[in-house]
Amino acid sequence: MVGSDVKTYWLLAILGICVLSLCHDQKLAPMVAAENCDTDMRGLEIECMAFMNKGIPNKPEDPNDRCCKIIKQVNVPCCCNNLNRKIGFPPGYHTIGDLLNWNKVLHCFNYCGRPFHAGYKCGPFTVPPGPPPK
Repeated sequence: MVGSDVKTYWLLAILGICVLSLCHDQKLAPMVAAENCDTDMRGLEIECMAFMNKGIPNKPEDPNDRCCKIIKQVNVPCCCNNLNRKIGFPPGYHTIGDLLNWNKVLHCFNYCGRPFHAGYKCGPFTVPPGPPPK
């Protein structure tokens, strides 16, 4: 009988730990999503900013394969919600969204097979009606 009580306590303890870990994972989920969004933003900055920035050339260029690979996997709504992040460089710009040429952004996403639909709002920008830019 005594051995049975010990087993019961151990099973209850293990069950309690499992329940606590499940609750803890639910609280952790938003942090993991935020980390993934940060990774997506960094990927876009590193691989795609040259094709999407306000710099020269003003005409959209086709992105490379590395940029398209990032575009195909990013969480677009999360990235759009984070375009208002403050940046310190280059001087004169205040947010990530301020660096973007939206015609170039639309071109890159269209070229890589993830076009934005008309009316979609991404940060401060709303996709206009009509065909995507070429």
